[in-house]
Amino acid sequence: MKKPEALQSVSRRTIFHILPAAVAGCSGCTGIALCAQRPPEAPSPKSWTDRADINWEQLFRFAYQKDLIPLLKVLAEQIGRERFVRMIREAGDTVVQRKSAGRPPMVRDLEMLAAQMRNPPPLIQHALDAEIVEQTPEAFEYRVKKCLWAKAFRDEGAADIGYAMICYPDYAVAKSLNPRLKLIRSKTLMQGDDSCRLRYVMET
Repeated sequence: MKKPEALQSVSRRTIFHILPAAVAGCSGCTGIALCAQRPPEAPSPKSWTDRADINWEQLFRFAYQKDLIPLLKVLAEQIGRERFVRMIREAGDTVVQRKSAGRPPMVRDLEMLAAQMRNPPPLIQHALDAEIVEQTPEAFEYRVKKCLWAKAFRDEGAADIGYAMICYPDYAVAKSLNPRLKLIRSKTLMQGDDSCRLRYVMET
């Protein structure tokens, strides 16, 4: 009987390359059939809490650039870019307001705000390259020289969407920390400036 065409070119040497080394080279068994009957070792259990071998830029690329930003751009095309960006801004404000509703002020003064900014969580530490440029009883200001959010959205041609989603809610967040806290922002990396300048003051 003629062998099927797909098997004609498979030599004995090729088979030994395909078979696992433990099967092809096992000297303790009388044949491959017996060796293949040995149950495989159970793989070690995986956990969602395992550490991933990935750097922060790769993490942002996976989290934002792989699927999310392309999806947002398609929605913007369907809804209309200007309207879509406005919807994101309004939704961001609503989310912040709902989260902070009925909550007492989390920041009593600029000194407390500065203390929190000097010791941010790991995500902020790795996503932003920032420095404090002013810290007085009247104002707290810092400058962001690099931002992974800005890089992710700008690389995908979606800076306007990124600003609406990531940057614009900062104004509402300031008010959620303390109704008297006001953010004054003159420029942002997301909008193409050389840095972000964020200045906070306490209104009287």
